[in-house]
Amino acid sequence: MGGRIKVFSEVLNREIEIPERPSRIVSISPAITETLYLLGLEDRIVGVSIYDHKPPRAREKPKVGSYFKVNMKMLEDLKPDLVLITTGAQRKVLWELAEKYPTFPIPLPVSLSGIIDSVAQIGLVTGEMEKATELEANLSRAIPELRFALSGVKAYYEVFLGGPVTTGAHTYIADAFRLMGLETPFAGERTTWIYNPPAERINEFSPQYIIYEYSSYAPTTPEKVKEELSTRGVELESDTKIILLEPDSLAHYGPSLFDTLRWLAREIRSQDS
Repeated sequence: MGGRIKVFSEVLNREIEIPERPSRIVSISPAITETLYLLGLEDRIVGVSIYDHKPPRAREKPKVGSYFKVNMKMLEDLKPDLVLITTGAQRKVLWELAEKYPTFPIPLPVSLSGIIDSVAQIGLVTGEMEKATELEANLSRAIPELRFALSGVKAYYEVFLGGPVTTGAHTYIADAFRLMGLETPFAGERTTWIYNPPAERINEFSPQYIIYEYSSYAPTTPEKVKEELSTRGVELESDTKIILLEPDSLAHYGPSLFDTLRWLAREIRSQDS
């Protein structure tokens, strides 16, 4: 059997004792789960959340719960030697888990650099530092490619999360938009998510593009998006373009986010040409 190490968690403000190479990992975060797969740790994952589907074969893993609630009996049966979780909305369940299992929280990122740093932290606690460093390098190469890729373009981003939601300045999505030079109507709002964004602010901004990320429970079309926005008082120009994003595209902060951003830049550039 391998040895054990102690890693310090800034979030929990204490050291956590874990195996040098944990072999029974439970991840309760889609982004963390995707990273684990990219690090080649599929065989060491014994449980995930109900939202984990990147890569698709993650759906085959036992589901231990959601963002806000975990099946403790099931977790007990899985006997994890490492539980990975985020902060933010998961703080309540985090403390509950940390009392019973070696639990390491990966802080929610507020920037693209934060996502890359998350990879480093996951590599550290799983004993896969070399693979994590390689993945970090691959993600970092996207930064100069994305920088100013959409300078001067005006867009309004909305995601359906049981209702209309857009992003404030303190999110990794807003950070990505700033890097790309993409102008958005709520870029100056120093908050995270903005629920039911006011139509008058969107109208004043007059976006060239609507970037709409729909829910898996509510697939849509550009025509339906325009109709729905209109019922809320959003007045679009006749030449405003609608770009549809699949669920968990920008709202997913795993490594595949960088691919989504590359695709978005190409899509908007192709429509502008």
